[in-house]
Amino acid sequence: MRTLLRIGLALAAVITAAAIVSSLTVTASAQPRLTPEQEKQRAEKRVTYKVTDEMVRHSRIRDILYFAGTAYSLGVLLLILGTGWARKMRDVAERIARWPYVAAMLFIAMFTIVDTLLEFPLAYYSGFVLPHKFDLTEQTFPAWLWDFTKELLIGIVVSAVLGGLVLLAMRRIRRWWLVVWIASIPILILIVVVVPVFIDPMFNKFEPLKDQVLKQRLLDLASKAGIEGSRVYEVDKSKQTKTMNAYVTGIGPTKRIVLWDTILAKMNHDELIAVMGHEMGHYVLKHMWKGLAFGFVVSFFVLLIGQKFYERGIGRFGIRAPGDPASWPWFLVVVSVLFFFLTPVLSGYSRWQEHQSDIFSLELTHDNVSLASAFVKLTEDSKQNPKPPAFIEFWRYSHPSIARRVEFALNYKPWEKGEPNQLWKGK
Repeated sequence: MRTLLRIGLALAAVITAAAIVSSLTVTASAQPRLTPEQEKQRAEKRVTYKVTDEMVRHSRIRDILYFAGTAYSLGVLLLILGTGWARKMRDVAERIARWPYVAAMLFIAMFTIVDTLLEFPLAYYSGFVLPHKFDLTEQTFPAWLWDFTKELLIGIVVSAVLGGLVLLAMRRIRRWWLVVWIASIPILILIVVVVPVFIDPMFNKFEPLKDQVLKQRLLDLASKAGIEGSRVYEVDKSKQTKTMNAYVTGIGPTKRIVLWDTILAKMNHDELIAVMGHEMGHYVLKHMWKGLAFGFVVSFFVLLIGQKFYERGIGRFGIRAPGDPASWPWFLVVVSVLFFFLTPVLSGYSRWQEHQSDIFSLELTHDNVSLASAFVKLTEDSKQNPKPPAFIEFWRYSHPSIARRVEFALNYKPWEKGEPNQLWKGK
């Protein structure tokens, strides 16, 4: 359980935005008209960012935590195996429950608690200390700990049920990797459907968007993008973070547009429209389905190769046979290492999808400056380095760097050259 937006001048877009504002507010017409040069200066100011020492320092710490945290997590798993704790927990679970599946569930529940306690110092630093150090949250420790506990409880239930089934398949089926891979497809799709309406509300309050003007503009934009029947929600994420986000989520009856209250407070309507154009691009371009399909292809090879490495652990660490509950930490080691080395592939695919959504938003709104301005606010607000080292961006960035996104947003204008759109096929 534990594992969207990241941008020159468009004078016509600024004038159009000003016209919209003047039609919505009575006092707008009384304000002095800006000269073209003043409009240009205002636009340049909106999309100008500065790489600060704080951004570089915060990003560097997060990068170190990523690599060090991966090594630490693997070390914890090997510690549980090497000390014999896995074998002892298995023996306890089998004494309590005679049925193999129930014993496996009990083992995974105990293992998850032990693993979480051993990894808690890192989780505490990265999830609580670091955001407070860089003024990215005002959440109290009791509130953070309660969210952490809820994640743990959900993780115990889900991992025990699903992990128990994986161990059962290992025990009874020679090519268990294929069965596990096939079974994962409907399960992950079900999770995508269920999470927005059952899991997310356990952490935050979702309610209909209060700003009726913005709501109507978003619904009009969704209709223009080809998304019908959407519901727009705002969520009280400010109780956990000062950073911003917005997204389109769910499938079928759970489809919804969600905006964090932080982004509603910090971005103007035009920026929000540009951001949501990006998110709607994900939906219209079926990135969720394509991403799942890509993930299934990757997991196919991970499980195929993983079975071979997993079986090399049989007879070690007190592991008696395939499907032995004590083998669960070893299985996680194998899968984690394989996915770690595939991270650049997964990150590269994600960056490609994010770039497509940037294109979609620009073609849908023609508001280059607002999208670029939104990206600038996002990087400044999250204190993320807009120009990360090339290796870091290649290895772990799920979005193109902000510097790349701002430059692209300001320069992509095929409509000015009479060229056809790449992705949005409307008019």
